[in-house]
Amino acid sequence: MSVRPSTVRRAQRTVLVTLLLGCGCAAPAVDGGAVRATPSAAGSNRPPPDGATARAEVRDLVARINRHRRSLGCGALRWDDRLAAVALRHSRDMARRGFFSHTNPDGRDPFDRMRRAGIRFRAAAENLASGQRTGAETFDGWMSSRGHRHNLEDCVHTRIGIGLHRGRWTCVMARLPGDGTPAGRRG
Repeated sequence: MSVRPSTVRRAQRTVLVTLLLGCGCAAPAVDGGAVRATPSAAGSNRPPPDGATARAEVRDLVARINRHRRSLGCGALRWDDRLAAVALRHSRDMARRGFFSHTNPDGRDPFDRMRRAGIRFRAAAENLASGQRTGAETFDGWMSSRGHRHNLEDCVHTRIGIGLHRGRWTCVMARLPGDGTPAGRRG
């Protein structure tokens, strides 16, 4: 029996989306059928980081993720401006339209958004957070979530981009064609 490549790709995408969205990574709160952002349990009256502070918090988060990955034997994730742009656009979209989900109200998931940006990938994952004020809070929250933690610890990923806008964090990790064999135990 032969299977068309497009059928295989569609099945692989379905499995990836099911794993990603089924892992509880976004944990959206549903209020009357509308998905709304849930503030962090830490709750603070401080405004979310912006500008230079946001950039510093993103750098801190990437450093924490890479320290943890190296402790597991995974390679450090390399910053990718294109992934960061996709992540930032999603964070801004969530803030502007008042939702918190891997899939936007138009039905586009992280993989659709990457493809629309012209990014080809061999593996990809997305982590979301809402309301955390610092990279440390965001990292701690993701490490306490089985699905988020799995995404961070998956050695198959080689690149990272993070977007932060009005307390909405989007982290996109990927392995792009030509990145070579990932280091580490998973993948």
